[in-house]
Amino acid sequence: MTSLRWGLALSGWVALAVVTLLPDAPVLRGPVTTAFLLVCPGLAASRWARTGAVRVTDRTTLLETGALALTLSLSMAVLVVEPLFLADAFTVTRALLALATATSVLALLPRPGEWPRRVPRTAPDPDSRTAGGDRSEPPAPE
Repeated sequence: MTSLRWGLALSGWVALAVVTLLPDAPVLRGPVTTAFLLVCPGLAASRWARTGAVRVTDRTTLLETGALALTLSLSMAVLVVEPLFLADAFTVTRALLALATATSVLALLPRPGEWPRRVPRTAPDPDSRTAGGDRSEPPAPE
C-alpha cells in the first residue's frame, strides 16, 4: 500500500482529533478541517472512479484529478451533513466521524480491479491418467 493511501486513511482521524482535542485552537482547527473536507474524501473516492493505474504525469491530469476530488468531497459532505440536519442530530464531530470512516474505507480497500485473482480450476483431461493409475474408469453408459 502506498503512503498516499495511508495518509488519506489517517487524514480524517487527524481532523477529528484536532476538533475534539483542541477546542480552544480555532487557528489550527479551521485549516485542518477545511483541508480534509475539501480534498481527502474526494481523493479517496476518485481512486475508485478511475480504471487501471493512473500516474499524474502532466498538468491536465493533475487538474482533472483535483477537480474530481473537490467535487466528490463536497458531494460526500452534503450527503453526510444533510441527513444529520434533517434528523436534528448534526454536530461537527458526528459529521467528521462519518466522513473519516468513509474516507478510510475508500482509501484502504483495494479497487475492484486490484482484487487478487484466483486461478480458475480446470476439469481434468479425460485422456490423461491421474497419479493413482490403478483406478479403473467407470464403464461408459450405453
